[in-house]
Amino acid sequence: MAQFDVFRLTGGQLVVDLQTDLIGIDASRIVAPLRDAGRYVAFPGLTPRVEIDGTIWIVRVQELAALPGAELREPVASLAAERDALKRALDILIDGI
Repeated sequence: MAQFDVFRLTGGQLVVDLQTDLIGIDASRIVAPLRDAGRYVAFPGLTPRVEIDGTIWIVRVQELAALPGAELREPVASLAAERDALKRALDILIDGI
């Protein structure tokens, strides 16, 4: 698994792995859920809009969670191209800027 890979959990929820590949201190990974952009309010900078297979999602970094790596099976997409927007969203969440 790689940073910024997107996974579909058993219940169908999409999450993006935000944790660096350089830290493997335990079997968990930090993820943020992807929510349907038509059903959730987007906050500029904080909730990046991304497209996967023609569907627009928002990444809700304010809903960060640690999940066991075993729950992240095969990646269904990569958001590596959105790296800068995702890192800015984390900066806004943590530092407010």
